[in-house]
Amino acid sequence: MKVFAGTSNTEFADLVCKHLGCSRSNAELSKFSDGEIKLVINESVRNDNVFVIQSTGPSLTNTPNDNIMELSIFIDALKRGSARSVTAVIPYYGYQRQDRKDYSRAPISARVIATFLESLGVNRVIVFDLHAGQIQGFFSSCTPVDNLYVESYFIRYIHRYILGEEQCFVPLENIVIVSPDEGGMKRAVRISSKLKCSTATIYKDRRKPNEVHKMILMGDVQDRVAVIVDDIIDTAGTACKAAEVLFENGATKIYMLACHGILSGPAMERISHSHFTQVVITNTLEISEEKKENPKISVIDVSWYCAEAIRRSLIGKSLKELDDDPSVIRQWDD
Repeated sequence: MKVFAGTSNTEFADLVCKHLGCSRSNAELSKFSDGEIKLVINESVRNDNVFVIQSTGPSLTNTPNDNIMELSIFIDALKRGSARSVTAVIPYYGYQRQDRKDYSRAPISARVIATFLESLGVNRVIVFDLHAGQIQGFFSSCTPVDNLYVESYFIRYIHRYILGEEQCFVPLENIVIVSPDEGGMKRAVRISSKLKCSTATIYKDRRKPNEVHKMILMGDVQDRVAVIVDDIIDTAGTACKAAEVLFENGATKIYMLACHGILSGPAMERISHSHFTQVVITNTLEISEEKKENPKISVIDVSWYCAEAIRRSLIGKSLKELDDDPSVIRQWDD
């Protein structure tokens, strides 16, 4: 086995390698003077099972398009280098929110990325918390997709920091898991079922991208701790409006747990002035030190989960228990 990484999230890749007990394989990524990407792989990959870790969302130095090209060039080089198999480990799958045709002549960009990767001959794809699970169907049966849900990490956080294993105790009946829209209800119900607590949802009337016209709470949060769970937090406009709705309906504390913290544009300013007690994200995307130091931002490390998915894909072991049993999940602080 060999593990390579693009430049989109090298810190995450190094953590994954530590869990696997290996070091990153030797490759050099740079750019020509005209901006084209140059890749040099400095070791043989012949007959090896190779994994490439590369988020295809925004990073501190690159756009999603740059990171997608890095991954594509990596896959092509490894296939031409006679690797036995190439697995694309994509903690954040770029363009995943463009997953359907919702206006005339709209592209389905998430499908374009899937077709692109398959045309390069990638053997397997490992991703975290797709915006819509159906995106797995954009790949053919020749390219299995492992969609890793971080709900077990969210449940651990709720037990530790909200219910009170490490801080002040909150009774379970005072916790409400909130879905920010109809599409996230399955996620909220799965988490509330495992916690055995109540669920609420927010109806959103969205007129423009990243802009919500109207929000209506469906459920009871009066004198309770509200925990919003979602896959992505981007500009935080919708999230902060949801927090305001929950606050107006009597929630005592408001948390948000989201897998992918893009935090673009005015997100940090909005969160800092919001009703949120804490916004919790994972490290699937590269996060600046400035954002990490914000007192309202907490980052969960999910690198062990990624490493375990890689290990199990090699030995042919199921990932189901990782979804079903939060107690098997590990972090560096365990």
